Amino acid sequence: MSSSVATTAVTALADAVLALLVDKYEAPAETTTVDTEFELLGFDSLILVEVAVDLSRRFGIEVADDELQEAGTAAGAAEVLAAKGAVV
Repeated sequence: MSSSVATTAVTALADAVLALLVDKYEAPAETTTVDTEFELLGFDSLILVEVAVDLSRRFGIEVADDELQEAGTAAGAAEVLAAKGAVV
């Protein structure tokens, strides 16, 4: 995969993660971006467990909450998903 295709794929994944955070977890749409830290959104470890389960189901891959904790943002989560072969 070329780097521009990979970048586009990661951007699409980041947008999908962001949509989940806004739609299901009520992150404020007007101020939340793919680079907003989960901590700033008030997402504790329990919420990240739920997000990990949702992402695992959506993309058919195993995503652990500690991976999301380490990723820190929707963009970081998208990198994790892309590394595991997830596609939108």
